[in-house]
Amino acid sequence: MTKVSKALTVAWEAVSAELGRSPGYYHRRLQLQISLPAYAGVVVPGNFRRLSFDFEELSLRGLNLQDQTQGYLVEIEQQIDKKRKFVHLQQTPAALPEDLFRIFCTDVLLHVANCGSESESGKTLRNRLEHWRRFFQKRTQGGLSREEYIGLFAEIEFFEMCLQRNLSPAILSDAWQGVLGGNQDFMFGEIAVEVKAVTANDAGFFHVSNLRQLDGTGLRHLFLSHFAYDFREGAGRSMTLLIQSVRTMLNSDPSALAIFDDRLVAAGYIEPDHSPFSGCGFTERRRSYFMVREGFPRILESSLAPGVFNVCYAVYLAACSEFVITETDLIGSLPR
Repeated sequence: MTKVSKALTVAWEAVSAELGRSPGYYHRRLQLQISLPAYAGVVVPGNFRRLSFDFEELSLRGLNLQDQTQGYLVEIEQQIDKKRKFVHLQQTPAALPEDLFRIFCTDVLLHVANCGSESESGKTLRNRLEHWRRFFQKRTQGGLSREEYIGLFAEIEFFEMCLQRNLSPAILSDAWQGVLGGNQDFMFGEIAVEVKAVTANDAGFFHVSNLRQLDGTGLRHLFLSHFAYDFREGAGRSMTLLIQSVRTMLNSDPSALAIFDDRLVAAGYIEPDHSPFSGCGFTERRRSYFMVREGFPRILESSLAPGVFNVCYAVYLAACSEFVITETDLIGSLPR
């Protein structure tokens, strides 16, 4: 991620230093291993940053990419060669943190870079734009909800716990995939961990909002980490203090720290924290760990009748007692 982010920043800064006075798009090709040409540049007037992909027209057939939302717009430009089109991702005048557009472009580039063909790249680009559309809509609607704020705290506390138990910062930061749309919150290859958080009023159960969260298909091991908190104004540990603690532990690995910070933004957490919950703190009541295997109380997508979708449900912790494991068991199963 650091390499891609740096390549974007260097290209934008170089183009900005050479801007002409005439209106237009000043850009240069990115020197990255990617399945199709990509360019970074600046649009004049306005000095808006832009990331562009050069696609075969056939690769975009059936994909509705042109869009505008808070933070960015997507434009399609027919090239002189009628068989190819540019897809431009451009900054908008909306008041956003300085690095947010860079993080957005870095994420898109990383996903597109992993594709083996232009057709696959087009579909991946569409999926990442949909992810970021939801992210920017969430910002427009006032940021993280109470449940999302509590859930994010638990994920970061799990991250901190793993660092304290000497897991590799590089492996751990890369594994935090839930904020990028992964099926589980942390994905270590064939091992995944789903993190659930509840507060004192509902500490006896947890909600499952996506059927794939507790589906271990394709995994060697799937674990559930459950955190129960008291969440009150002016009491307990704040989100800011927790993040400071993790950053301190990541200082020795700048690349892992950069990924961690980007994941925070992808989760919807922007500093300074203007959330209505920023004055609240967390007091931990209990941590529990489970191995999700055959017999664990859950609903699997494969068991649903045709036509049933968008299923959400709740699980009582008392029904999970035979699947309890220790923190040491969980940590010992993760790559280091």
